[in-house]
Amino acid sequence: MALINSAGNAVPDSALESLGGAIRGEIIRPTDAHYDERKLIWNGFFQKSPGAIVRVDGASDVVKVVNFARENDVELAIKGGGHCFAGSGTTEGGLLLDTSNLRGIHVDPQRRRMVVQPGLLQGDVDAETQSFGLAVTGSQESYIGVGGVALGGGLGWLARYRGLLVDNLISADVVLANGELVRASAEDDAELFWAIRGGGGNYGIVTRFEFKLYPQGECAAGILGFPIAQTAQVTRLIDEFNSTAPNALTTSFAFLVAANGEPAVGIGFAHAAPDDSTEGLIEQMRGMGSNLLLDHCGVMPYVAVQRLLDENTIAGHRYYPRSFLLPELHPEAMRILADGFVTTPSQRSLVGGAQMGGKMLDVGPEETPFPHRDGYLTSLLPSWTEPERDDEIVAWTEEIYAELKPYTVEGVYANHLGTDADERVAEAYGKNFERLTRLKAVYDPDNFFHRNVNIKPAS
Repeated sequence: MALINSAGNAVPDSALESLGGAIRGEIIRPTDAHYDERKLIWNGFFQKSPGAIVRVDGASDVVKVVNFARENDVELAIKGGGHCFAGSGTTEGGLLLDTSNLRGIHVDPQRRRMVVQPGLLQGDVDAETQSFGLAVTGSQESYIGVGGVALGGGLGWLARYRGLLVDNLISADVVLANGELVRASAEDDAELFWAIRGGGGNYGIVTRFEFKLYPQGECAAGILGFPIAQTAQVTRLIDEFNSTAPNALTTSFAFLVAANGEPAVGIGFAHAAPDDSTEGLIEQMRGMGSNLLLDHCGVMPYVAVQRLLDENTIAGHRYYPRSFLLPELHPEAMRILADGFVTTPSQRSLVGGAQMGGKMLDVGPEETPFPHRDGYLTSLLPSWTEPERDDEIVAWTEEIYAELKPYTVEGVYANHLGTDADERVAEAYGKNFERLTRLKAVYDPDNFFHRNVNIKPAS
């Protein structure tokens, strides 16, 4: 596989060699020993073969790679942690810019600030910030790259308590499509700053993020599981419970298989600020059903909370997501999800949703590109390994999703889009979409950055 341009012509080796001599990072070609490993992304459904991979070592490298790709008319994809439902962190025959070497982090405990680079994983960030008793919202899994999470919104266990990750972004250094490195903040290019707080990688490549931090000690967290026949009762009660729960307590619902092999309806929770009321709140959740099949609760460090869901997915499996918003846990919607889980043909299907609201609602829907801040962000995420089963499992997913549509409201989390990204990108941003297209025309009029949940520039 040679590096090719948009016309399908091979880029001269001399051009790639010239780039290699100009950067501090490493160029990996298809014939190199580590190519097969470095080209992989988390979702095996979308594996591709780039014409070359560049592991950059700093912002100056990023500038040079962007200029090279633009001048040689080469498609550019950007990979951070590699975890992308839509598989946009790779390219067939184009150039893959790999930021995994950009792993710097600096925590200022006095000012409660941190500066991070995009190659860090969520677990790296949590470990460093927790060393100082601090944290900020991140993803709910430790293995996801912080860069992609931050640009898409950042919805995790602390979002109801501290706001989304984008709500806590202070500034960023961004390499634009023209190769210019600029600072985006409320004072420095406020329009670009607005766009990157949820608009994804459409406006440039961020080489440095600065975030607010908050005091964060141990959490009370866990998972409870009840027989799946109790789904209607359990989800009705958790919905009622959530209407008065404190912002520091976040719940999720999911369908799972208990240790005894029985299908179950589960409640996951994390109370980020345990107090005298915490045990009573947990007892309320324990009492939402009978015959507990799973009762794994306790006080644990925040870093342990962030790893609770890590084993639910396996890197390299094939994933076909469908994500949507439920305004409430309607009994018929819950029945469809429960029946779908029982009949899933995939090896490991994740079916469930996470509570939003709380502190997230302190930010208006047009203050950042991320407008959908209430209800339950819910997903179908089948997982399998055999390509020959693609049609069967895709059909199952689409059938369940179609049944659920009458119970959904318009909206979707951009970071959870898959093959439906092109058709639902406007839905992800609602009233903010038009402004995003206008800003795309300002910062990237040629749609150079298009290997993402793509926002096309306004004409």
